[in-house]
Amino acid sequence: MGHVVVIGAGQAAASLVARLRGKGFEGEITVIGAEAEPPYQRPPLSKAYLLGEMEKDRLYLRPRTYYDEQNITLMLGEPAVSVDTEAQHVIAGGARDRL
Repeated sequence: MGHVVVIGAGQAAASLVARLRGKGFEGEITVIGAEAEPPYQRPPLSKAYLLGEMEKDRLYLRPRTYYDEQNITLMLGEPAVSVDTEAQHVIAGGARDRL
């Protein structure tokens, strides 16, 4: 497997890609998410952040630089619109990515 595409940029995605790299996967990794932000903690968003008690950067599960350093492509603000498992392609926001 040379390329992993993860659809959804939530906590599960952040955990999965970190685990892949931690276990030595050297292939391409792409995370596709409809939201414009990298994976973040949902419960603190609805409490501490919205009350002004937490900085936005503290919501992120990993800093944005982590994804660059680990050679993980984030396609944020680009919802997946089509998955073709036979052709091994995902279309997100008009871009096509190989599964």
